[in-house]
Amino acid sequence: MGNRQLYFSSGNVYVVDRSFKARMFIAYDGGRVTHLKQLKQRNILLTVGEEDTTSGIPVLKFWDLDALKPTDGSDDMIIPTLLRTIRIQHGGKTYPVSTVVVLENMSQCAIGLANGIVILIRGDLSKDKAVKQKVIYEGEEPITGLGFREQTKSTILFIVTTNNIMSYNTSAAKPTVTILDEQGCGLGCAVMNDQQEMVVGRDEAIYLYDPTGRGPCFAYDTPKSSLTWFKSNYLVIVSPPVTTSSQLSTGTRASLHFGSPKRTLSNTNELTKVAIFDTANKFIAHMGTFMGGIRGIFCEWNSVWVVSTDGKVYRLDEKDTPTKLEILFKLNLYVLAINLAHMQKYDDASIAEIFKKYGDHMYLKGDYDGAMEQYIRTIGQLEPSYVIRKFLDAQRIYNLTNYLQELHSKGLANTDHTTLLLNCYTKLKDVSRLDQFIKTDNDLNFDLETAISVCRQAGYFDHAVYLAEKFQEHGMYLDIMIEDMKKYNTALTYIRKLRPHEADRHLQKFSKTLLLHLPEETTEVLCDLCTGTLGEIKKEENSPTSSMAHNATSKALLSNLPFAGNEVESPLSEQHVDSRNQSYSLNYALPSPRKFMPAFVDRPDYLTQFLETVFDKIWSNKHADVKSPREQEERKTIWNTLLELYLMKTNPESRQKALALLNNEIVDYDTNQALVLCQLKNFDEGIVYLYEKTGMYTNILHHWMEKGSTERVIEGVRKYGPKDASLYPMVLTYFSSSPEVMTKSKQELLYVMKHIDEKDLLPPIQVIQALSRSNIATIGLIKDYVGKKIEHERKELKQNEELIESYRQETEKGRKEIEDLKTSARIFQAQKCSECKGTLDLPAIHFLCKHSYHQRCLGDNDKECPQCVIQHRMITEIRRTQEANADRHDLFFDQLDFEEDGFEVIADYFSKNTMAFAKLID
Repeated sequence: MGNRQLYFSSGNVYVVDRSFKARMFIAYDGGRVTHLKQLKQRNILLTVGEEDTTSGIPVLKFWDLDALKPTDGSDDMIIPTLLRTIRIQHGGKTYPVSTVVVLENMSQCAIGLANGIVILIRGDLSKDKAVKQKVIYEGEEPITGLGFREQTKSTILFIVTTNNIMSYNTSAAKPTVTILDEQGCGLGCAVMNDQQEMVVGRDEAIYLYDPTGRGPCFAYDTPKSSLTWFKSNYLVIVSPPVTTSSQLSTGTRASLHFGSPKRTLSNTNELTKVAIFDTANKFIAHMGTFMGGIRGIFCEWNSVWVVSTDGKVYRLDEKDTPTKLEILFKLNLYVLAINLAHMQKYDDASIAEIFKKYGDHMYLKGDYDGAMEQYIRTIGQLEPSYVIRKFLDAQRIYNLTNYLQELHSKGLANTDHTTLLLNCYTKLKDVSRLDQFIKTDNDLNFDLETAISVCRQAGYFDHAVYLAEKFQEHGMYLDIMIEDMKKYNTALTYIRKLRPHEADRHLQKFSKTLLLHLPEETTEVLCDLCTGTLGEIKKEENSPTSSMAHNATSKALLSNLPFAGNEVESPLSEQHVDSRNQSYSLNYALPSPRKFMPAFVDRPDYLTQFLETVFDKIWSNKHADVKSPREQEERKTIWNTLLELYLMKTNPESRQKALALLNNEIVDYDTNQALVLCQLKNFDEGIVYLYEKTGMYTNILHHWMEKGSTERVIEGVRKYGPKDASLYPMVLTYFSSSPEVMTKSKQELLYVMKHIDEKDLLPPIQVIQALSRSNIATIGLIKDYVGKKIEHERKELKQNEELIESYRQETEKGRKEIEDLKTSARIFQAQKCSECKGTLDLPAIHFLCKHSYHQRCLGDNDKECPQCVIQHRMITEIRRTQEANADRHDLFFDQLDFEEDGFEVIADYFSKNTMAFAKLID
């Protein structure tokens, strides 16, 4: 409690403070003090002594050093409060007390006597109340040590004699003494440590005991006279004095740690060793030699105090931790330094620095395995490059492997460390450790991409594939399978199990290679992907079929096609579970077939199969939606490609497919591009169909004329002539182009001329001009035709002249009638009403048109003749319309463009708009 008591062979007790000021009180007046015990938690002092030397009865007293009574003014005296006095006596004889112990709560106190008896005192020892004394042990050997161990539900008393070590449960209902060891120790060589273990010192070693028996021991082979516990882990060991029979030499004296080397004893010299043993780290922390004997050891104020027999007191101070460590470093005692750092709660960085020093020391000694063990313990604190550089230089790949592996296990490795570790495995050819590192069930503690890359470079493809598949690095897996291992079938099976969008991405990269080696299977996968059926469970797997013949000219197939496609939504909505226990819906956005078309550059036959499948499954429906202009353009590109593929072959089946494609009303192909393809491939049926589809009948006849196919020309003019009259002059010119053609087509020529005549399709002059472009057609050939046309023209001319004359007479008659109306009186002689047919009587109304009516028959409408009003209004409306249209030039030009005979339009326009023009002129 901040003080320490020293006692002498008297009844006085001296209390000494830090400044070594001593104050005294009389504990046993006329007697002597034999034992002192200071409680740790309370400032209570227990003394054992004798009241008088004659009786020799031990007396136990408890003093409260905090409750001091007033003195007579002397600073050297104190009077503490005496709490309790207990006389110790067993039987009729008295025996000296060898050891004493008391609980901190002062509920129990044990007294050990020199005759082998242990007396247990129970009760509240801090108050003057009755207490019970009980002999709990009687033996033949003196008691050399006692110690209490307080547990949760019991209190154990250790009893030590010269021959035995025992335990006694003071809390038990029927307590008994249990022998823990049949070897004891000398007086003063038993002490309790902070862990409430009994520490026993014998000549050969130091032993620790708990209630179950003997525990660990520390070998320290030297005689021991006393043990004192210091702090939490130090044991102060005093050895008996060593006596020499002569004076010490000068050298020996100079080597003494303590005491006066100048002191000379006439007969003997005593040397006493004091050792401080570190029980936690198991080493001697201090060894000191003192001249003479040691009267006592006590520990106070964080120091060990040694009281010698010559009345001197020596203080032993513990060095600070950094100084201790420096000493241990110099002695290369790194294990002790590490333990010391742990005890002093050093941080991880500081402890790692000690491990580094230890590793450096062992590295310099050439103990690379031991050095690596230390460096591994610095992981997380020491820069890994420091260790790696050392072991790379020393070519200690095996040790470096261990370090890098530990670095990965703690999750502190980067990509460079992963690369280096895998390179170490491969150089050592340590497949088992490589397997252990890669094929682990623990969390990933390395850079995956780096690991796969290194395994590939080193040729460990199985390990690289394992990693890629386990962590679903699909691109890397397929890279290895296809480019390194050449396992195309396995790669294709793997792609089938991917999600559609992932399969799409990887097929864009690998489909060309897969098509070269597995064209049938790869085409099937592409078809499934682009039609929305990828992932469906099939009832029956198709066996691989033989590849189609390679066409060397197919590289030009797709040279002019754009291949960037968009995606369309699939109507599918099913669930699929792949081999990785991941479910996904088959309702996915269908990838564009167009972006896979370049992969078929060396496999045009399979491209045909691919495009046909896509067409049949998703575009063959007449009502298939086209969602955007881009999608429409994409489909056109695919149709054109499929058409080109058909036309690349000359067999009838392919040509039939091409024509069926052109005829398919669902297919929205590019007509111009299709026409170019048909022309390049000389596909006559396709050319004729496209010309016919676009109404280019003239081109059809030109095509057959260039081919010299008179029969097809004749067939064409019969079929298309009624639709396009311009074909006839062209045909007439062709028929008369050569004697051979004329010979084949003479009858057809006559038929055409007859048809032209009957339908009045061409003017005769145009027919004659068409036939006269060559010298093949003769007069005799067209004599009948010309004669008939001239006769017909004459008759038509005569009819027109007669019609003109009749119109002239009518016009003249009308003009005369108008003049008469203007200049002469009109006589009305009608006798009947033109409306009711009754006899005309007054009042009556007469019109200039010579119609007469009763006034009552006309009613209010007496301004116009009822019979002529409709005709008059019609003429008025026509004239009004003509006047309104006089400025509508757009109508005139529209009609001029629409009608085939423009001159007739102009003539008709002038004939019907004469009055309107006349009005405009006016």
